[in-house]
Amino acid sequence: MLLGVKNLVKEFGGVVANADISFKLEKDEIVGLIGPNGAGKTTLFNCIAGYYKPNSGKVFFDGKDITGWPAHRTARAGIGRTFQVMRIMPNLTVEENTMIGGLCRTNNPRVARKEAQEILKLVDLTREANAYPTALPIATQKRIELARALATKPKLLMLDEVAAGLNPLETKEIIQTLQRIKEERNLTLFLTEHVMEFIMAISERVIVIAAGRKIAEGQPEEVAKEEKVIEAYLGERYAKGK
Repeated sequence: MLLGVKNLVKEFGGVVANADISFKLEKDEIVGLIGPNGAGKTTLFNCIAGYYKPNSGKVFFDGKDITGWPAHRTARAGIGRTFQVMRIMPNLTVEENTMIGGLCRTNNPRVARKEAQEILKLVDLTREANAYPTALPIATQKRIELARALATKPKLLMLDEVAAGLNPLETKEIIQTLQRIKEERNLTLFLTEHVMEFIMAISERVIVIAAGRKIAEGQPEEVAKEEKVIEAYLGERYAKGK
């Protein structure tokens, strides 16, 4: 087991965002997290990665209890993530944005730059290395966020809506990139996404939450047929299409 979440609860002013959620991720898996808007997906990501502290429950990572660890500490432990709302530095080049992730691991800018250059090659951004993010398309900006997360040298890479706003060709390309990254860097990927064609195509296993609770878990084709998942999220049209 690489990641274990046990009976996790997160509340905001009495409103329960995550309610008694438990699951495990094994090494080298690609696991999707789906659910309707407001289901608590990003909150769960934030509790795991250290941006929120759970009210109760436990988070275990790579054999350690990391419950309540701050984000900088979980990053050094090996958890990297991207954000639903991109956090790119507009006044830094693509290479410099990537170096920020590397500086989590080293104080030497030369080492961080070398690692950034290798990662930019991995995510097909070498030609854009000296460009500024705001001049680039959304699909490219998504890859910059991905590159920066990879620069932290994660064991677990958590991706929050990495395919949002992409067209079908761009979605296919990001799937290929992520599969390549997983193989070359021996990563576990944990993804949350609203683009079902993306999540079902790339995930080996899917976890479904609704109203803050886990309602299903299993292989994508099995989960897509469950009545409670159809009612809560996918809809009859998607299920019949499968």
